[in-house]
Amino acid sequence: MSEFARLEEKLAKLRQRERIAGEGRKLRGKGGDALLAALVAEIDETILPRRLSLVTPQGPVHLAVANRRLQALLAPVPGSLPEGLADHALPDIEDPKLAELGQSLKTLLAEAENIPVTARRLDRAFGSDIGVPAVQLPRIWTVAQPTAAKPDDILSGFLADLGDAALAWLRIEGEEVTLQGGEEAAVAALSEQAAIFLDSYFGKFDAAYREPSLACGTVIAPADGSANAVFFVEIGEFSAIIHAPAAQMPSIASDWQRRVAE
Repeated sequence: MSEFARLEEKLAKLRQRERIAGEGRKLRGKGGDALLAALVAEIDETILPRRLSLVTPQGPVHLAVANRRLQALLAPVPGSLPEGLADHALPDIEDPKLAELGQSLKTLLAEAENIPVTARRLDRAFGSDIGVPAVQLPRIWTVAQPTAAKPDDILSGFLADLGDAALAWLRIEGEEVTLQGGEEAAVAALSEQAAIFLDSYFGKFDAAYREPSLACGTVIAPADGSANAVFFVEIGEFSAIIHAPAAQMPSIASDWQRRVAE
């Protein structure tokens, strides 16, 4: 079995233990308009029936979302939201309560910034014809479409610009290594070591990263700056592992931080 085959076999096993249900992250932005736009993007990325829970300054807000559609605001709701909106199934864009919900959420989020959001399995079912498509929400809610770069593009740009700073790197999507860079021997050595690193990484992730985040990075390097180091990054459903001289790692890590913060 090749080094890549071993790594992908290990990835398949590790991903079974990876945090999926209830995984936390943040809606990034400040104020009602920005956060509502981020919420629209979150809805647009949700296909399976999910209960999206937002932690707002006035209390949690729960939404039923499925097939990239907003289906309903779920009870209980913060006191500032009209009670009549709770558990009301939104059949289509013509429902007058849709605009009311958008304005109410915008007001509630007016003073908020970068709020946590989690997605859990939806414990109640709405009809397949229920829900407003995410692409229609910005017009009704009068919010601008988010323009943030996609995770795939961010990671692609980061890897493309590594150049000679890295000895080798592997790009990972789900359970597969989809791209590689560097000398053949260095790539083979990295793929052989990556499974061992990832086993420990996924096992200790919850202890190392307690705050929800779309992107993260972990560096393992010798304390004296000699020899080589490893940098593992994740963003959305994409990840990569980079092998580079320890002296190069600060600039590589800084470049990653800059890209995910933009």
